[in-house]
Amino acid sequence: MADILLSHDSQLIAATLLGAFHGLNPAMGWLFAVFLAVQRNNVRVLFFAIFPIALGQMLGDGVVIILQTAARFHFPLHTVHLFISTFIILYGLYRLFRYYRHFKWSGGLKVGYGQLILWSFLASSTHGSGLLFAPFILSAERLTDLIPIWVVHELGMLTSMSLLALLGYYAGMAKFRKYIINFELIWAVLLLTVGLILLIMSGDMSGGSVHHH
Repeated sequence: MADILLSHDSQLIAATLLGAFHGLNPAMGWLFAVFLAVQRNNVRVLFFAIFPIALGQMLGDGVVIILQTAARFHFPLHTVHLFISTFIILYGLYRLFRYYRHFKWSGGLKVGYGQLILWSFLASSTHGSGLLFAPFILSAERLTDLIPIWVVHELGMLTSMSLLALLGYYAGMAKFRKYIINFELIWAVLLLTVGLILLIMSGDMSGGSVHHH
C-alpha cells in the first residue's frame, strides 16, 4: 500500500488493475450485454450495450469520487482520512453480510440505452467501487493528479467487461457460467482490507492541513 501511495506510476497501474477487476464482476453489466446480444442474435448489440453500461459505471464512480475529493481538499486531512476509512469498513461489513445480494433491475432485457446508463449508474453507486479510490484521493497533492487515475481505471474496466462479454457470447453462457466465481464476497473482503489499512494509517497521522485547489 505504501508504494501505491508514493509512486504516481504505481497508482496508475493499481487503478488500471482495480478497474479491470471491477469489470470482471458479472453484476456490473457485461452479463446483461451478453443477454441482449444473444436475444437479438447480433454481436454488435453487445458493444452498443457495453458503452452505455460503462458510462453509467463511470458516472456512478464519479459521484463517490467527487464527494471524497471535495472533502479531501476542504477539510483537515486527518479528519477526512479517519471518516473515509471508517465508512469503508462499515460498508465492507454491510457488503460482507449481504454479499449474496446486489442491485437488481426489474425492467427486463428490453431496455433502451438511456435505461442501461441509469441501471449501471445505480449498480455502481451501490457497489461501492468509488470508495476504493480513497487511497489515491487521500494521497493526492493536487486535484489534477486524480484525473488520469480515474481515466485508466475506467479504461481497465471497459476492457475487461468487453473481453468477458465477447467470450461469454461466443462460448455460450451455459458453459461459461460454471467458471463465474463469487465476486461479491471478494469485493466485500477487499473493501474491508482497504478500510482497515487506511484506518491503521490514519492512526499514524497527527493531523492535516486544509488544501484548496
